[in-house]
Amino acid sequence: KQPASTTTQANMKFFKFFVGLLVIFMVNAKKEAAAPEGDCEAKEDPKCPSRPHIIRCAAAHLDKNGNQMLDREELENAIETLPWLARGVLKIIGSVDSIMKKCDHDQDGAISIDHDMEKTKETCLASCFKRRAFKGAFFPDCNL
Repeated sequence: KQPASTTTQANMKFFKFFVGLLVIFMVNAKKEAAAPEGDCEAKEDPKCPSRPHIIRCAAAHLDKNGNQMLDREELENAIETLPWLARGVLKIIGSVDSIMKKCDHDQDGAISIDHDMEKTKETCLASCFKRRAFKGAFFPDCNL
């Protein structure tokens, strides 16, 4: 059995550690709450890029004909340009058919940057993992 002073010291160290974590959490929460929504100067979290960021980058890098839509052919061509390993990783996100099913809300064969992406928030690029993988595969240096 440890002496009372050793137990007290261990409890005090744990308490200080816990309070330190709590302070860090509160400071970060306060910074996030103070940041205005849609702030152009805000940096994207590389571990979890926002959906609007991915949509802007996709429009700039994948929409080759500039019609504000990603059609099946543009998506297939973009995937074909990837190295074989990246194509394998992309299969985690899904095939072109799967991507179209999840992202093309009106099922017209093209993913509208404005309409379809707004309507498919829950199914298309809904997780940090998928957004990070998509960005890493197609436009890793995009800062839009």
